[in-house]
Amino acid sequence: MYRTVFTPTERDNKIPFNIPQEWYGKDIEVIVFPLDMSQTYLRKIARKNERKFKAIPTKYLFDTKNFKFDRDEANDYE
Repeated sequence: MYRTVFTPTERDNKIPFNIPQEWYGKDIEVIVFPLDMSQTYLRKIARKNERKFKAIPTKYLFDTKNFKFDRDEANDYE
């Protein structure tokens, strides 16, 4: 992952930035958004997910502290 933060100073549609050389010739994704907007959006999603989690009845949750993974049981298909 490569991340760069910059402040555009001119009113120009071309915003230059460098990418690592090993990415040349590969498909890459560029996402651009103002940082203040992203923080607001992330807080909104966090609040929404917290409400969803609290709405899950406790009977569907299991105790992770006392959980022991049993490989034999997990691979028993019969």
